[in-house]
Amino acid sequence: MSLKKIFISIFIILTGFTSVFGCDICGCGAGGGFLGVLPQFQKNLIGYRYFQNRFLHPQTALNQTDGVFLLSDTYHINDLWMRYYATDKLQLFAFVPYRVHYRKYEDNSMQQISGVGDIQINLLQEILNQAADADRLFRHIWFAGGGLRMPTGLYMQRDPKGRMYPLPFQTGIGAWAFQFQNLYILRFRNLGIQSDVLYRYAMINELEYKLGDFFQTGGNVFYWWQVSPNLALLPLVGYQYETSGQDTEFGRPKTNTGGAFGFGSAGVDVYYKRAIFQFFTQLPIHSSVAGSQPGVGTRVGAGVAYFW
Repeated sequence: MSLKKIFISIFIILTGFTSVFGCDICGCGAGGGFLGVLPQFQKNLIGYRYFQNRFLHPQTALNQTDGVFLLSDTYHINDLWMRYYATDKLQLFAFVPYRVHYRKYEDNSMQQISGVGDIQINLLQEILNQAADADRLFRHIWFAGGGLRMPTGLYMQRDPKGRMYPLPFQTGIGAWAFQFQNLYILRFRNLGIQSDVLYRYAMINELEYKLGDFFQTGGNVFYWWQVSPNLALLPLVGYQYETSGQDTEFGRPKTNTGGAFGFGSAGVDVYYKRAIFQFFTQLPIHSSVAGSQPGVGTRVGAGVAYFW
């Protein structure tokens, strides 16, 4: 069965459920990566989240070191994060990442770098929220805002022979980055559709290197299932599209940078009292990159958060 048919089948199954319980759903990734769909019934929360991203390198002349082909890069990202309501309609998000990156070569040798990544702060303003309006058949929730990434991560780490790793492999980029985001949710009873649009612009670092502009959009279909007074499940499926412009170095476009990827997303959040446990995966569906650039692998993640 194709991935498209699987997603359609899951959607049909989800729409068949009914429940007398409900939940105010307020947002999703908030620009800090995949967070799923976050509820609003407990406004403030703090949590830990783990991601694994993997990139597979083609065997070309540009992907070898000392005659040995580079096979893959694997990123393990550990986030401490929080959401805090500064006012009734203003959300503050903070993400503090710790990253461990591995490079694997065809001779089975491994190289590793690690360190704190670029800390991120986001603000989202509530523009429309009809979640509490029980008389409406369809309820709309809309947030918009922006944020910044601070250059707190290392960006000039080197291999055992003193050669600097490329910037995408570093734990930081060495420059400030600014982003704008729009979140929208449409609710029908316990079923919902959530969409997210994000644009990120990075400044030039002291090495005169600038990452290409980043654009991300996508959506999820989710369902709130109240199993018991203390237990609820929120499964979701969706699609995410990401594209990056060409990097520049000393003001000139850098070859073999930029590209686009599409992912199918699936996950489930488990709510127990004041805790939430999250599990998700993102499967690559299509990509458009230069021949010497790595292809993207499956992303997986899990997290836990506490409401107060």
